[in-house]
Formats: sequence, structure tokens, C-alpha cells
Amino acid sequence: MSANLPLVSILVPSFNSATYLPQLCQSLQAQTYQNFEILILDDGSTDDTARALAPFRGDPHFRIFGWTPNRGVNAATSALLGLMKGDYWCNPGADDVLHPDFVAKRLDRLESSPEAAMVHGPAEIIDASGQPRKDDFPRLELPAKMDGKRALAVLLQHDIVGTSSVLVRSDITRLILPFFLCRWKYAPDWHLWLLHAATGFDLLWDERCLHKYRVHDQSLSNTPHYNTVRSAEIRLVPLCALSAAAQFSPLAADQWSKWRKTLYRAWLLRAVNLQAEGTLQEDWLQLAGHAYYGKNAGRISLFQELCRHALGMPLTRLKEQHAIKQQSFRVSGIAQINDPIFR
Repeated sequence: MSANLPLVSILVPSFNSATYLPQLCQSLQAQTYQNFEILILDDGSTDDTARALAPFRGDPHFRIFGWTPNRGVNAATSALLGLMKGDYWCNPGADDVLHPDFVAKRLDRLESSPEAAMVHGPAEIIDASGQPRKDDFPRLELPAKMDGKRALAVLLQHDIVGTSSVLVRSDITRLILPFFLCRWKYAPDWHLWLLHAATGFDLLWDERCLHKYRVHDQSLSNTPHYNTVRSAEIRLVPLCALSAAAQFSPLAADQWSKWRKTLYRAWLLRAVNLQAEGTLQEDWLQLAGHAYYGKNAGRISLFQELCRHALGMPLTRLKEQHAIKQQSFRVSGIAQINDPIFR
């Protein structure tokens, strides 16, 4: 490793990924840019992960950690963020594969734009065997550079960032980590990118496809158990992230003043549906209420909140439905912002 080149930290949380992890590690060793550290955290795996990593323990680039029991990808990623030494970091999935020029090209793009917090890009979708798979993900026409104000507004509508594709400035991440809520199961990355955008730094898009994203039966996106969690978190994450970001960012404080009622009422509408299904969790209700009213808010009652917001909730639904009709891409967050890239 050279002291004259920026150090890049490659963070890999891994759980039961023994089948695919060696291929990722080999793609990391093959990088054309070599001033990096690889931090792998074995998150309580019960498969042959230890044996799969054995061939890489002699490589000085690798720092391998482990704990038990399994604590989830969010806890593992948060721990790795606290251990990283690099000026920049990236976060490939344990079952993904990086192009040999991934680090070099992402780093070149980010270093040439000091006003940017991070760069992201598209992925090639592969199946369990590594073969190209039909890409069912809708494509958006993203600008090469998005200023912080617009990036925050766009991210409040939808998580447009593919986590496996990013390269991020570590100093900016360290600034926002105290505000990062580590409880999410489905959308921790969305929360993280919203906090980064709130700093006001630009978001860069690199149209080059520099990694392979693997989709298989064990992928989180293919796990039915997470459907309810997803339904709740796509309403909770933007609410909680913007509330937290408003504490350190004038840009976020302005957006919070404008959208806090919309975010909270959209959550209440979702909470009613979850309650009818018998899947509403009490901690979700308290989390949303404390984000909206502040940490000193008392215990939140769904019935009381529905009474308080009885007039605003139908209006929020109508505005959302009107905005959705104008959009060709269905967003997960605040449709009413209605940025042109979603139309």
C-alpha cells in the first residue's frame, strides 16, 4: 500500500455466503488500483464461510472479522464503517463481483469532483450461477451530477442509489454516522444516502457498468418474510432520516419544515393498513411519532394520531395519487415532490 495514494476501504458484511464470497474476493484482488484494504465481517454464518475465506487470510489487503450470533447486515455494515481507515469506501455485496477497474474508475470520477460526496452507477444483473439475467429493474435517466438540494429531494422520493455500486468519501460519512439509525432491516442504505445528501454535497452518476449484482433465491429481495417490513420501512425511513438530518443540515431543516406533515401522514395511512392486517409493530409507531414530535414525545397512540390528523390524511392521499398519475416510475417515498426524472 502506498502512502502517496488515497486508501480505499472495501467493506463486506457476509452471512452464509460461502458459495459466492471467493468470487468476490478474487475480483477484489484483481483490481487495477491496489491501494485498498478489504474488511470482511462474518456475521454469525453457519455455512463454510471460514473455509471459503481461508485462502485470502495471507493477503495483507484483507482484514477479516467475525461475531456470533447473526446480527444482520445493518449492524455488520455499521461496525465496518467504524473500523475503516480509508479516505473512500465502497460496499459490494458478498455475492457480487467487481469489474477490475471498479475502484480505479470510481475513484478517478470522485477525485475529479471534490464537491461530491459519492458516485454510483448501474449494475449487470447475474443469476446464482453467474450468468446474465434479464434486468427487470426500471432504468432512470440520471444526470451525471446532481447538486445536493436536488439529490435530497430525489432521494426523498426514491432510493436511486445501488449500494454495491457506490464509492463514498469517508470524511463525510463520519460526519453523519452519529445520526444514522441502525435498526432498519430492509432499507438501511436509503437512510444512509439521505443523510449524505443532506450535507449538501453533490451526487455523481457514472453510467459505466462496473459491477455484477447477483440475484438468487437467498437474496433479500426474494424473501417473502420481508414484505411487511418493506411496506413499513419505505414510509418510516424518509421520515426518520429527514428528521435526523434536520438537526445538522439547514438544507434538510428546510425540507423537513416543508414535508414533515406529508411524511408523517403517509406513514399513518400505511399504519392503518398494517393494523388491519395485524402486522403493525408497536416500535414502528413509537419511532415515527418520536421522529415527528421529537424525542421527548410521550407514548404514541394510533387512535389519537388518527384523530389529530383526520383532516390531513385524506388530502395527503389525494395529492399522492395525483402525483403518481403523472409519473412513469413508481416511487417509494414522497411522490408529491414529482421530480422530472420520475415522469
